[in-house]
Amino acid sequence: MLMDKEALHDHPRFTQALIGHEVAERQFLEAVNGERIHHGWLISGPKGIGKASLAWRIAKFLLVNNPGKEDAGLFGEALPAEPFHSLSTDNENDAVARVEAGGHGGLFLVERSENEKTGKMRNDIVIDDVRGLIKFFSQTAAEGGWRVAIVDAADELNVNAANALLKILEEPPEKAILLLVAHSPGKLLPTIKSRCRSLALKPLQNDSLSAVLAMRYPDMDIAEMNAISMMAEGAPGRAVELVSQGGSGLYRELAALLAPLPRLDMVNVHAFAAKLGAIKADAEYRLFVQMLTGWLQRLIRQYVTGQAADDIMPGESEQITRISALARVDQWLDLWEKVGHLTARADAVNLDRKQVIISIFASLKATTQA
Repeated sequence: MLMDKEALHDHPRFTQALIGHEVAERQFLEAVNGERIHHGWLISGPKGIGKASLAWRIAKFLLVNNPGKEDAGLFGEALPAEPFHSLSTDNENDAVARVEAGGHGGLFLVERSENEKTGKMRNDIVIDDVRGLIKFFSQTAAEGGWRVAIVDAADELNVNAANALLKILEEPPEKAILLLVAHSPGKLLPTIKSRCRSLALKPLQNDSLSAVLAMRYPDMDIAEMNAISMMAEGAPGRAVELVSQGGSGLYRELAALLAPLPRLDMVNVHAFAAKLGAIKADAEYRLFVQMLTGWLQRLIRQYVTGQAADDIMPGESEQITRISALARVDQWLDLWEKVGHLTARADAVNLDRKQVIISIFASLKATTQA
């Protein structure tokens, strides 16, 4: 995914290299080299996988190279263009610098905006956000060459905004391209999807994900790197979040609490719940929920298939084998659903998270003692 200029530059516009999505990059370059650059591209895949990084990488490439322009020979004849082999751009290029600074006249970003009345970010992209894009495309290209728009994320468009975007896709301006980032493309209007070429990004293999982490965190311990790669489920952005949230340490705490099942050390459970139930621990609490539900999913898969899952954590298979035998598969499925309902309700009605965590562990104990 992204290897940024500085530790603080986590925004996808600072992407320096893309690992694991060579197929998607090649598909776009084939369109460029064949002079078939479609006006709409739908870049889809799970959150944190590198969709926005690819969109910004494409934007820089187009704004720097201006593919499709005709080079004139000595007598005015069109010369064949040299094929492009990579989307990489020179970091010292003036156009790249202006893209990263947010000041390039050929680029427009559509994203959720702040509600001026409440001072909070809106939950979706509204029509006013798209009107700015309409104005951008209605004007002459400020710097010549391509005009590039990134919509991040297109599945956050409300109905009016989606219809406004559709009109642009139906009548695209010359040398203009729309890059739609979508976590859940099924939410998009079918007419929007039908007018875009698809670049569907797949989760990275663990070795590619480890390569991303090694470039970003060269001093990271190999065991921690492998653990983070497993937990990130192929999403580089998720891996970076896990590192920043102390994900491997939190997993070890969770594994230690689960180890004595069907017994539980309630003193440690209460201490753990108090720590993650604090207001300032929102990210850690949500990470715990994801880790526990993932653990239950892997347990159920291993129980049903008799084989350890590919995304199993180091040393986890033995723990799952022992604990899964303490209940029937239908009981494990009931518990997985119960945890999902409880955590969703906790978010909906703002339940005490400490009590939610304690209730989850109590349910684990009850299931394994049944």
